Amino acid sequence: MQVRNVRWIGTATPRYAEMTAFCRDVLGMTVRFEDPTTTELVTTEGDAVQVMAPGDPYFSFFREHAGGPVPLLEVDDLTEARRELEDAGIEIVGPPGEDRDWTWLHLRAPDGQLYELAARRSGGSHDGARPSSSDLTVRRRPSGS
Repeated sequence: MQVRNVRWIGTATPRYAEMTAFCRDVLGMTVRFEDPTTTELVTTEGDAVQVMAPGDPYFSFFREHAGGPVPLLEVDDLTEARRELEDAGIEIVGPPGEDRDWTWLHLRAPDGQLYELAARRSGGSHDGARPSSSDLTVRRRPSGS
């Protein structure tokens, strides 16, 4: 396995409005999509920060399993990456997830922190377009490259 990049960072916070405003107004990130319990903001290079509020499906999961923000590391082949993680004795946390563009899994690294590995789905959108709710299985993922 080889990690291509750090594509996304997710953070679950009870200070949702303040954190979203910080990313948008102070850091100058652009809103890619905004829902009542989650907002994804992007940098000029296309990397993303997704802020999740109480009530978001991943808020409780991240608060229970993560000690802070969760980075997503992009790989080419998630099935092979999972095999390598399991062979190395790395704990897989929770079920895998997917949406129109990505498949992902969570893992507990040796430092005890939660990380994600994700791979683009073949045929998925790479144009930065916001996926519609009907395209999502679990939550939105970064759409751009």
